[in-house]
Amino acid sequence: MSRLKRLISEIHHRSLWQVLLIYVGAGWIVFEIVQTVTEGLGLPQWFPAFAALLLLIGLPVVLATAFVREGEVAAALPDPTLIPVDEARTEVARRRRYLTWRNAGLSFLVALALWGVVAAAWLLFEGRPERETIQSATTPAPGIAVLPFRVVGPGLEFWREGMVDVLSTNLEGAAGLRAIDPRAVLSKWRSEIGEGVEASDREAALEVARELGASYALLGSMVGSAQEVRLTAEVYELRGGDLQGTTRREGSPDSMLALVEALSMDVLRVGLVRSTAGLPQLAVSRVTTSSIDALKAYLAGEQLYRRSRVAESAVEFRRAVEADSTFALALYRLSSAYAWSEGFSPRVSEYAKRALYLSNRLAEREALHLRGGLEYDYGSLSAIETLEELSTRYPDDAEGWYQLGEAYFHIGDQGLHPHEEFRTAFRRAIDLDPTFGPAYHHLIHDAFTRMDSAGARTLIARYRGLGPASPIAIGNNLAYALAWGDSVSRAEAQAALDTAAAEVLSSALWPLYWGSGEYADQLLHVSQALSDERHPLAYRESGQSRLEAAYLIRGQLRQARDVYKARAGEEPFGVTPSRHYLGLHLAGYSDTLTVSRAAQVLAADPVPVDRFLVGAFAATEGRWEYAEEEARALELGAQEADSQDDTLAATEGLALAQALRGYVALRRGAGQIAVQTLEEALPKLPGHGPGFTRSVVHALLRYEMGRLLLDLPRPREAERYFRSLVKSQAVIGAPTEFYLGQTYEALGNLEEAKFHYGRFVRWWENCDPELRPWWERGREALVRLTREPKA
Repeated sequence: MSRLKRLISEIHHRSLWQVLLIYVGAGWIVFEIVQTVTEGLGLPQWFPAFAALLLLIGLPVVLATAFVREGEVAAALPDPTLIPVDEARTEVARRRRYLTWRNAGLSFLVALALWGVVAAAWLLFEGRPERETIQSATTPAPGIAVLPFRVVGPGLEFWREGMVDVLSTNLEGAAGLRAIDPRAVLSKWRSEIGEGVEASDREAALEVARELGASYALLGSMVGSAQEVRLTAEVYELRGGDLQGTTRREGSPDSMLALVEALSMDVLRVGLVRSTAGLPQLAVSRVTTSSIDALKAYLAGEQLYRRSRVAESAVEFRRAVEADSTFALALYRLSSAYAWSEGFSPRVSEYAKRALYLSNRLAEREALHLRGGLEYDYGSLSAIETLEELSTRYPDDAEGWYQLGEAYFHIGDQGLHPHEEFRTAFRRAIDLDPTFGPAYHHLIHDAFTRMDSAGARTLIARYRGLGPASPIAIGNNLAYALAWGDSVSRAEAQAALDTAAAEVLSSALWPLYWGSGEYADQLLHVSQALSDERHPLAYRESGQSRLEAAYLIRGQLRQARDVYKARAGEEPFGVTPSRHYLGLHLAGYSDTLTVSRAAQVLAADPVPVDRFLVGAFAATEGRWEYAEEEARALELGAQEADSQDDTLAATEGLALAQALRGYVALRRGAGQIAVQTLEEALPKLPGHGPGFTRSVVHALLRYEMGRLLLDLPRPREAERYFRSLVKSQAVIGAPTEFYLGQTYEALGNLEEAKFHYGRFVRWWENCDPELRPWWERGREALVRLTREPKA
């Protein structure tokens, strides 16, 4: 006890308190520097905690050093009556040797170096946390759901949904808020409350917003006459259901834009943000239009568009654009409506480009929609990245999920994306809006591809519930009966082909076509029916195209050629037929005489994809210098496109040149070089868009990559490429099944090998004589694996 008292007395006489204060102050400065470095380098938040631990460990070292260095020996020693003086001096000397300011400084430097080494190692092995930064940047912001307004007054009913659209557009991104997608809001309202029905009580309405993941809900009403309109809005915080505030605006019906802008600002001020200082001046006209007539037409179009009445919605969107040619949102929607009703119509691109030119007038959500849509139309894999960002930032956007599903379905294969990704995206769109009919289409087609009759039946029934009389619903039923019906329903479906409308037959084609060889006979019958003279020309041409595909799937090349010659008519060697002949030849389906003439046609005035086809054909004949000339011409064309700021065309030209060189290396037997070159080119090469050529070229190159990797042998990598071709590739569908059989046999998965050999043998059972040796190889492999005992 006496020693403790002496120690406390010595501390009071020494400068330990000053040392402690200095250390704490210096430690605080060091900690602030560490915080700054952590944020600047994007280090995890445990790095400042690690630094604090090192500083805490250093504190007793510094205090002990100060105690020893600044006192006399006796102050640091035990009771001299208990320990000899010589031994005490030795102990002091030992402590003085280690507890020096020099050593304390070195310890600080070592600790600092240790922190730096850990930070450098983390950056070296984990990399700068770009993924973490992106995720935090794309984490959904707090959402506000604008619920349908209660409307009272003549001629105001369309504002019931219109206020959802306008206020959501105006509040999107303001003060860090995210407006829940109006489609999701109105779909959930219809399913929970009812179409055009008001909620029975406030809690029922708020529950709709909660189920959509919103943080806030806006309940409103509009009461008006020809002379005056009164808008009222209540904002609720949904976690506790507390009313944040109420606001009201009144004015003339002609001043609706000003009323909405003022109401939007009031909504933010009632408690959605901590401070109103620096709030943006919300102007609905900035992201919509200053024309009330254009706005009304746009809102009418939106309400029709959400109900899949796209042809009618296009009329309204066109009226909106005529009233205001700078109305970017209406231009974007008009492009989307034409995309639904006219496919790859020139009007789709025309209005999309006009909207893109005015994209500074679009909210961020719509700008992402537009950019992703244009990239998708071009067949660029960048569309997937853009649309993934859209669905991450706006997880309640049903149309965004649908667009992502379309991108995964049509161009995901070129990036070797697993098929489950498009299924997940389409299912998410349906979860958000079960009435969103287009999201069902490819899920139904996929069920046919996987031969999932139960899944197809469920999806077809749900889609039929949206509109039993629609041609697509009837066509789906017809396809299902032909594929999986009993003898009676199949006979009835077969008989119905002779009288069915063109729209119905066209709709029945797609599930059978995407189902590939398993339904080649059924596809043949429906295609023949659609090719009948009683149908409009466009439908007949579609029927003839699918008829040719059905013959190719069955390995009946002569009949496929006859169909195409009939389609080509008086221009058997026009540009389009010539591309067709070259594509088939590269896949192994055409004679050299025909394709030589086709190559001459394309070489006369080639676009980039024609140069690839002509160069690849030259490579099959060993004309290496000619192929290299085409590759150089593609690079020069890409440079010219780049000088004109046509980035997509420049990227495609360079990718085609690289792909052509990879194809040449493949034909010359330089397998490793071919693999490396094609692996770099394929992700940059568009594989989707109008016409036959792009998709066939991309599929052909993936097919060749699979064969090359299988020969190396690298069967696990080959599997990825062959799997990307399973989804309805009429030209190389059956050969892909054969090589999948070989791939799984090499991998030791004999059950999968038998499955794919079996498909190949069934599909080509009646193939042309020149393909018969190939079919025999498949049949022999199937018989051999079936007879072999399981390991």
